[in-house]
Amino acid sequence: MPHPSPSLLESKFQPQLGARVQVARARLAVPESLVAGAVKAVTVIGPTGYGKSTLMAQWHAALTDAEPRIACVAWLNLDENDNDPPRLLRYLYGALAKCVPTLAADAVTEISRTTDLPVLLESLSLKLAAQEQPIVLFLDDAHVITNPDASRVVEWLLSHAGSQLRFVIGGRQAAGWPQAELRLRGQLLEIDQRDLAFNRDEARSFCTTRLTHPLEPAALGRLLEKTEGWPAAMELLTLALNDTPDAGQLIADFATTERGVLEYLSDAVFGRLPAEQRVLVHRLAQFDRFCGELAATALAQRSPDILFAELQRRHLFLIPLDRQGRWFRFHHLVGEYLRRHDPRDTADINASLTAGGHWLFDHGMVDDAIDCAVRAQQWDLACRWLLKAAEDSAQRRGDGANLLRWMPLIPQEVLDRYPLIRLSHVFSLAFSQRDAAGFERELADLEALAARLADDPGADRSAVQELLCALPLQRLMWSALRDDATSLRTQAEAWIHAWPDARARYRGDANNVAAFACKTTGDIDAGLEYCARADALQEADNGVFGTSWTKVLRALLLLKRGDFRAAFAVAEAGLPHITEKLYGHPEHLAYQQAVRAAVLYEFDNTTAASQAIESTPDALEDRGVADFFLLTYLTRARLQFHSGQAEAGLTALQLGRKLGQRRGLPRVSVTLAGEECIWLCRLGQLPAALELARTHDFDRAIYPHYGMVTDKAARVAPRLLMSEQPEMAIAQLGPALVRATEKGFHHRRVELLILQAAALLRSGRTAEALQSWGVALDLGERFGYRRVFLDDIDIVATLNHAARGQEGLKVPSWLKGGPAKTAAGAEEALTRKELRILKHLETGAANREIAAALFVSEGTLKWHLHNMYRKLECRNRSGAIVAARSQGYL
Repeated sequence: MPHPSPSLLESKFQPQLGARVQVARARLAVPESLVAGAVKAVTVIGPTGYGKSTLMAQWHAALTDAEPRIACVAWLNLDENDNDPPRLLRYLYGALAKCVPTLAADAVTEISRTTDLPVLLESLSLKLAAQEQPIVLFLDDAHVITNPDASRVVEWLLSHAGSQLRFVIGGRQAAGWPQAELRLRGQLLEIDQRDLAFNRDEARSFCTTRLTHPLEPAALGRLLEKTEGWPAAMELLTLALNDTPDAGQLIADFATTERGVLEYLSDAVFGRLPAEQRVLVHRLAQFDRFCGELAATALAQRSPDILFAELQRRHLFLIPLDRQGRWFRFHHLVGEYLRRHDPRDTADINASLTAGGHWLFDHGMVDDAIDCAVRAQQWDLACRWLLKAAEDSAQRRGDGANLLRWMPLIPQEVLDRYPLIRLSHVFSLAFSQRDAAGFERELADLEALAARLADDPGADRSAVQELLCALPLQRLMWSALRDDATSLRTQAEAWIHAWPDARARYRGDANNVAAFACKTTGDIDAGLEYCARADALQEADNGVFGTSWTKVLRALLLLKRGDFRAAFAVAEAGLPHITEKLYGHPEHLAYQQAVRAAVLYEFDNTTAASQAIESTPDALEDRGVADFFLLTYLTRARLQFHSGQAEAGLTALQLGRKLGQRRGLPRVSVTLAGEECIWLCRLGQLPAALELARTHDFDRAIYPHYGMVTDKAARVAPRLLMSEQPEMAIAQLGPALVRATEKGFHHRRVELLILQAAALLRSGRTAEALQSWGVALDLGERFGYRRVFLDDIDIVATLNHAARGQEGLKVPSWLKGGPAKTAAGAEEALTRKELRILKHLETGAANREIAAALFVSEGTLKWHLHNMYRKLECRNRSGAIVAARSQGYL
């Protein structure tokens, strides 16, 4: 489908040329404090017709033409469609690209269609913070932003995007985001209706440019008194004053209420147009913006340029939107009047909207097209367009933003006639993972509708079959997303057998579900087979979102097997797929980066592992899947322990456990509790380890069946028993080693073999101990493992000592030198996030404020602070600032 016109897109990023009324207003010059002072934002608020856009355009021109240049300026015209947060972000990137050119490409590669605002805003702020010169961003018509999520985009940028970004925000009413803090800090300059109203000198200057004959001082005074300096009212009156012999009487009869102005528009302005032309103007005003081709289609006119020229000749508030003079809109006041005061039957208006909608749809402006169809109450047309857009974006590409935006606007009974739109809606709700209750309600309601349609002989049988096929699959996918793998493979297999002729993409999704279930149960080969089938099926149906999930699952399966090199290769191959075909989907990028970080840590490339972890945004904590949290928090903690920061490592594990509890993901909480027990043992804090183990039931001698707790206890209990009851530790390790060997869990097997060797050595069974140690070394060399040995360096050193002179035991050179040095004393560069935190510390912001700016919890912020203090070799905030200044970071 063709893309929107470049000139139309360009019009979003420049002042509207028709808004520039050249009236000298020295009292409203660009405030110096906006660029060189403390002011963070200027709000220009007033009713329509008060010259907000005019003033902002004049400021924009003054800053653009300033020599030397004191700031870079960017402009964004907002409209109601920008209530879609991803769309708003794309336009913000486009506007700011004038000052930060790389943002133009980033708008494609980084902005996900999953509306993950925190991740995108954090990425944007990092780029803006790196700019040396102030950036002044003009946002016009900000009052149209009513969606709370979209409002939060602007609110966050105002609060947290760094000191270089300044705002000039124009709108009809006070902004919908908090301003008290900016006001309190003296960072907000407010211009309102009283400031915007013309004074006497400005009114005289304005009339001089508009009237063909001068106005007497007394008449000018009455004009100013009557209009109260309202520029739009003065514009309307001067249009009429040129055609009347009695200026005083006309001014006396003019009413400056909005109702009076609208009546004047009807009687004295548009009432003078020929009847046929007046009808065309009313129909044209139904479109937020229009060009000649759109007008020709909507109005069934061969030469709409004649109409445009006549409107401009009469100064009837037609505003060009681009420098080519192709796209236009009416002044807001006039546009609203023309929409509300239709001189003909609404059937003509709806016909124009429908015809124009077809033109917009054919030219790639799908949002505008659907808006036209909805306003024309052409529900079926809107649904047909929405159905096509929803299936491609929501299910194939994982983009549910537009669908979620349109659903509330279309009557429920109409949507019930298009149940496949509702199916895409359910899909989007599931993968957003934000409203579990809302998802369950919508799914149950759609299942009930499917049951009714199945009994309706007049229903579309293909749509009914697709619902009956896809809804059970959707429940299976929801279970996988919620980390509930109970009987999931059996259910997925049953679905696959029940629907052999289902769409390839659906069958691919079912195979992905089965692969996830296999990962949970440890059936790695079967899981990889499911992934292979899923890959082929998704590829056949252009299911790029499903393909990305397959790549994530394949990497996780290989990681669980212990084939870290293969897992790393899959993650590396997955990154370009996500960037190029899913527009940099943040969750999937984070998943693959988490795999990379875990592998890099195990291979003892801790610097690269830290960089990979740094690139996984903390803001995904409310949306990610269980495996992502596990890999992220495990690697974070291990990096801290490796660097000698034991307390920070324990804190990271505890934060992860709390997150698992809050998200209702018991596997996360239990696994991280097990890891904490292990590190407490390594640190010699056995009482604390035993207490935590008892809390989670890791200390039992016998478990009635294998499960999640049993799996974690196999790593914990032997350590607790090692010193006092090594034979019991050996007994505990036996079944776990058998399972790891049978399942082919190579990494787990090495870890357990190391523990077994240590327990055997303590029991005096040296020969057996060295045999286990030899197998562990061989497996470690085969798969490239290092940290599984180095993290237990005390045990490893003892085993190496016992193995001295033993034939057939090959200890690698990197393991012979004893404990590796930690990074605690090494020089490490601060990460980008740590640099941002430093700048926040310098302002004196509290932890709560900094955490809010970074979209992280206070606990996660403390983890970053620990890292930063370690690198700067300090203990607190003030020490960090002193060290950062001495090292040139600040």
